[in-house]
Amino acid sequence: MTERPNGFDRLLGLMTGHQSDEPAGEDKPKEISREEIDRTRNQLTSSLMAFSELMGPIFDHADGIRADLVRREWSPQAAEQVALVWLINSVQNAVGGWARQ
Repeated sequence: MTERPNGFDRLLGLMTGHQSDEPAGEDKPKEISREEIDRTRNQLTSSLMAFSELMGPIFDHADGIRADLVRREWSPQAAEQVALVWLINSVQNAVGGWARQ
């Protein structure tokens, strides 16, 4: 690790609580070990992959709602609006449930 961590390493340090976003003063932040950075990076990657798996079907279903409404001769704008409202509510429900786990 270099003397000055890059932005991603700083983010990981903030996430693990080893670095403060306060300007450096008398108190030096704890040194982050390479193992801690790798562990946090793996946790972040796993969480993002789980989030992506959760969100993919929701977006696909919203596209299907829109396409079905257009096929039923709704205007594209109205179909988009209905699908968007459904998507927003579904994402809020999914993220709320995911965050509570």
